[in-house]
Parts: sequence; structure tokens; C-alpha cells
Amino acid sequence: MITLKGIKKSFYNGKKKVEVLKGIDLYVAKGEKIAIVGPSGSGKTTLLNLVGGLDKPDEGVLLWGDKPIDFQNEEVLTQYRKSQIGFIFQFYHLMPELTVFENVILPGLMAGWRRNDCYQRGEELLRRLNLFDKASSKIYVLSGGERQKVAIARALFLKPQLLLADEPTGNLDTDSAKEVIKLILELNQMHNLTLMLVTHNMSLAQKMDKIYLLKEGFIVEYNHSHTEEITS
Repeated sequence: MITLKGIKKSFYNGKKKVEVLKGIDLYVAKGEKIAIVGPSGSGKTTLLNLVGGLDKPDEGVLLWGDKPIDFQNEEVLTQYRKSQIGFIFQFYHLMPELTVFENVILPGLMAGWRRNDCYQRGEELLRRLNLFDKASSKIYVLSGGERQKVAIARALFLKPQLLLADEPTGNLDTDSAKEVIKLILELNQMHNLTLMLVTHNMSLAQKMDKIYLLKEGFIVEYNHSHTEEITS
């Protein structure tokens, strides 16, 4: 489904060039669920942002199926993000001035959907996630787990094929984290939804089909000999 070939990315700290990704090769099949683990600052979020078209690589190719993504064409990138990708973030990135329902349907309104279609899709998602009774609530009255479920509903609104999750349980208590993990796994199974997630939560990572370790700019498939490398 998605292939990364020789992906490189650097940033500048003042005049000093910092190589974050030094040549990432990765293939993720349709319906597969993978976790990316590694030390803080190793480039996990950067990699996720590149896959999602939120950032551009310095070098390398990203293929969707057999078609390369043109990172120089902003219109193509925007369409790719809207039609194929759903994002879940650790800190939710919800709009506090909007209600739960308004947050969920916002992607549809921005994509030009008819208002009635947005309402129907929003209700469908909130009922599926057991949040319909919170539809008219403001975000600040929700628990952390409820906020993350709203963020998941928003991410699913445009029916993406690939769900990118950046530390989706990192800001949750244990019970809420278990509920969100269960939900993500159900979505993967029910809709054959491809899942890439970044996490420090190894109990979550071990529920994925594969775990990859990102360290010192390179990525390798994880095995138990890498345990100490995740946080070091």
C-alpha cells in the first residue's frame, strides 16, 4: 500500500545541520498495523508527518500503491491528505470553541460536503464510538479518553485508508488508554484500515502486526534484543 525508499530528512539547529532520517526504507501493506518505537528525538513524529504529507523529505520517494507522491505539488499533497490519510495526535488538536459534533464534522465541511451528509456521517461516527450523548458538549467538559475518541471520529470522517497515530495513548490514564487501544484495533479489523502508530507504550506496540525501531536515523524491524534501545 505505501512504500518509503531512501527517505532522508534534516533540520538546522542554528548553522548546524542535524540529520534526523538518514535513509528510511519501509513497506506497509493494506490493512497492516505497525508500531514505530525508539528514543525521544529519534525522528518518529517526523517520519509520520512525512508519510502523511505534512512535511517533505530532502531525498527519497514515497509511493502510494505504485504511484509516487509529488511533494512539490501542494494541490496533490492536499488531495492526498484529504482522501487517504487520517491523523490522531497525542494532544488531540480539537477546537475548544466548537462542540463535539462540530469538531467531528469539520473535515467534511472543509472538504465541501453537503451539510446533510456531514450531519449523517457525524451522527454515525458518534454513535459508533458511544459519544452521541456528548454531541452538544464543549471539549473542555470531556475526559481525556473522550477527547481522544472525538479526535478519532474526526480522523475517520473522510473515510481514510491509512490512519496515522502519534502517541495516541500518551496523554491518557490507564483505563482510557485501554479503551482507545481496543477501539483502534477494532477499526483496523472492521474496515481493513491500515495503521501506523508511534508509541512509547510497548503493550500497545506488541498488539501490532510488526514493530519497527527507529534509532540514529535508520529503521529496523524490532526484536527483543532492542528492548534497551527504545528509551536509551
